[in-house]
Amino acid sequence: MTRSNLQRLPGLDTLRAAAIVAVMSYHLKSSLPESMAVVAQFGWMGVDLFFVLSGYLIGMQLLKPYASGDRPSIRSFYRRRAYRILPAYLLVLWIYLVFPAWRESPVLPPMAVFDVHGQSVLRRL
Repeated sequence: MTRSNLQRLPGLDTLRAAAIVAVMSYHLKSSLPESMAVVAQFGWMGVDLFFVLSGYLIGMQLLKPYASGDRPSIRSFYRRRAYRILPAYLLVLWIYLVFPAWRESPVLPPMAVFDVHGQSVLRRL
């Protein structure tokens, strides 16, 4: 076994998978059979569960050096987070810009007219 396998908690992975399934069932509730409608109503709980688990796991990464008597490095923590998050984020952003037909809604305006907060940049000019 490698070191990362020893620190992995399979129960948390199962809960995270259950949270993802709950959210997906909520978003697909119009396509699900009637018997699954009750389950789909509680998809919002999956979002809460996912955020709680993520907070726990990220907090555990940040506080792990304290357990061994070291001082945590905020810089290395954020560097690891950036290496984990930025590739997927940039890929989605690239797909959004290159393939506008794949956007969630065909009536969304081009990305260039929005800033980070969803406010129209052109309106401010």
